[in-house]
Amino acid sequence: MAEGQVASLGPIKQQTFLKNMGIDVRLKVLLAKSDEPARQQLLQGYDMLMNPKKMGERFNFFALLPHQRLHGRSHPMNARPSKPAVSPVAGFGELAWQ
Repeated sequence: MAEGQVASLGPIKQQTFLKNMGIDVRLKVLLAKSDEPARQQLLQGYDMLMNPKKMGERFNFFALLPHQRLHGRSHPMNARPSKPAVSPVAGFGELAWQ
């Protein structure tokens, strides 16, 4: 139904998406502020989300958005660039600290 009306990003593995969103940094902050029972729960949750044999590679993320949001992309829609481009949508490109 949305063909030609929106651009799509992904799908990418859940593990990749969450890493790009900074899950490792967030986990580190939460672990530093938690007691031992909470730490264990955080680590178990992280493992469930990120482990390739659990949810990490079994689930995928994708986004549909207006073409204008991707204005300035250097490659055609639906084309796979040889080197990943910086994505205008959080989670679909590597996290970069400035």
